[in-house]
Amino acid sequence: MGYVKLPKANGAFDILPAEFVGSVKLSGDTAKQIDVTYMGGDGATDTISIAPVGTAAGDSFAQSDVQALVEAIGKIGGGSGMINVSLSKVVSETTVGAS
Repeated sequence: MGYVKLPKANGAFDILPAEFVGSVKLSGDTAKQIDVTYMGGDGATDTISIAPVGTAAGDSFAQSDVQALVEAIGKIGGGSGMINVSLSKVVSETTVGAS
């Protein structure tokens, strides 16, 4: 299993599993965090929220942070990694959950 190393203050870090990721997106609150949702084998999902240092709007993560995390997860995947797809429309969002 691969992990993404998330930097913290003073050289510390947290790790984030890079397998079974269903979605990576910004949260809807004011001090935006990154929510990573994992798909379970039984149809259940779990979400890990990555909070930025600080609580002001200016301390929030941005969409570029989400894309950087998605790229890191894709590189860890090995094999063919991520494959680009040409869709007829631009994607608004992806949602993971029970159908």
